[in-house]
Amino acid sequence: MTAFGVSFDGFAAFDDALALARRAEEAGADSLWMAEHLGYRQSLVSCTAFALKTQRATVVPTAISPYLWSPVSVAMAMATIAEAAPGRAALALGSGNPMFLAEAGAKLERPLVAMREFIACLRQLWSGEAGAYEGEMFRLDGMRMAFRPPEPIPLYVAAMGPKMLRLAGELADGVVLSAGLTTGYAAESLAMAAAGAEAAGRNPAAMGRAAYLYTAVSDDRTAAIDLLRPKIAFMMRNDFVAPSVARSGIAIDRDAVKEAISRRDMDMAAALIPDEAVEAFAICGTPEDCARRIAEYEAAGIDEAVLLIVGDAKGEAAALDLLRTLSR
Repeated sequence: MTAFGVSFDGFAAFDDALALARRAEEAGADSLWMAEHLGYRQSLVSCTAFALKTQRATVVPTAISPYLWSPVSVAMAMATIAEAAPGRAALALGSGNPMFLAEAGAKLERPLVAMREFIACLRQLWSGEAGAYEGEMFRLDGMRMAFRPPEPIPLYVAAMGPKMLRLAGELADGVVLSAGLTTGYAAESLAMAAAGAEAAGRNPAAMGRAAYLYTAVSDDRTAAIDLLRPKIAFMMRNDFVAPSVARSGIAIDRDAVKEAISRRDMDMAAALIPDEAVEAFAICGTPEDCARRIAEYEAAGIDEAVLLIVGDAKGEAAALDLLRTLSR
């Protein structure tokens, strides 16, 4: 594994997340990925703070949705972060979850078109040149940035479906896979992205291949599984995980999980997740157990393991100790 990151889901208070970001960098994290879960702490704001309070790690807002943001606003925000922390800003784009988009008054329509056009607009704006872009969903009519990022901002696509994975390979600098995928489905997903790169005449080996990994480090395996169960339930809300779940052979009533989540009944949603699902879709157990599982994702083709740490202060410390060991 060439790199390690730490992911933040926005559920923790801002001060707690900022403190963990600093400790993660001290432990060897190469990157800090802040999720854009609707209704929780905001990713661009949080990453600005991360950038100012750390020295080395790349900060990555993820996954900014074309359905909720203007490319102009995102281009401005990211260029500002890049100016605050030269060479340490990257961006992950993603369509977003249909259920939560609907709650926010947005509708997931033509996601491939939206992603392609949003990327084109960002790159046009970051070029510093005035230009016109006429797309089906986005347009620029002479808009020009008054300043440019001091260094190029790598663009990742948070992709799950086959078509979006291929689009990531075709257009993006990297792909970031969802948390909660089995190692086998992670390998399949990376192969789809590589196929997209090859079809576009790009070198698949040059593409970043990151994955979020739910991680709970504890000598008490049962306790670690229980900690991860709500996270796996939350992941199940996304219909794009259906192929990974189906290939795992594990029976999960995703409709019931989604219904419970729609009511914000996380206890009920978590109760529907069996132990074997947690063990297949996440990383848990002793430091040795977790290191072995991370190595399995590396063997599947992941070159940046982004740990989404779950646990209390003791669990966080154990996960950071694991990160410190692995990043040496």
